[in-house]
Amino acid sequence: MALPDYIVEEFGTAVIWGESGATGISLTVTKTLSLDALADGSARMGASADLGATWEMEYLVYLIVETGTAPTAGNTVDLYLACSHDNTNWPPGITGSDGAWPADGNEDEWARQLASAYVMSLFATNDGTTVQMQNPVRWRPTGRYVVPVVDNNLGQAFRDEATASNNDSRVVLIPIKKKIVD
Repeated sequence: MALPDYIVEEFGTAVIWGESGATGISLTVTKTLSLDALADGSARMGASADLGATWEMEYLVYLIVETGTAPTAGNTVDLYLACSHDNTNWPPGITGSDGAWPADGNEDEWARQLASAYVMSLFATNDGTTVQMQNPVRWRPTGRYVVPVVDNNLGQAFRDEATASNNDSRVVLIPIKKKIVD
């Protein structure tokens, strides 16, 4: 039996959460996550995405946010990816639909319930830019269905868009496929 020569990683089709119909930064939205004018100290959850019955073991996750005014350096936006095996049973406060998270305004208390779903914090830079992007991280899902939760603690609201066509705020999930090459 011959051993494989090497294993390569290839990227699959991305799931991209953002404003419905938004096309900013050349990443067309595939799932709704309404981040338009998300206030400082507020959080939002997106619509659930089905990763498929045989989802990949690892994904690259990007977080991109656009504010109307440059945020204070060092402030953060936190990203959680909550998983479910059946698209019905979610961690507390998650519904699988785009909406405010949680409805009672106690994001920090509810975030503790999502501790195991924490993925990253995007730290604002001091360069005056209003589009902030985090280096990608590798993430492993714990269920077939996934919902992003974005918790804004930047000290600024996200950009208030007149139309959704140019909103640059996104959560991007790219499957990493392993391929054995002989």
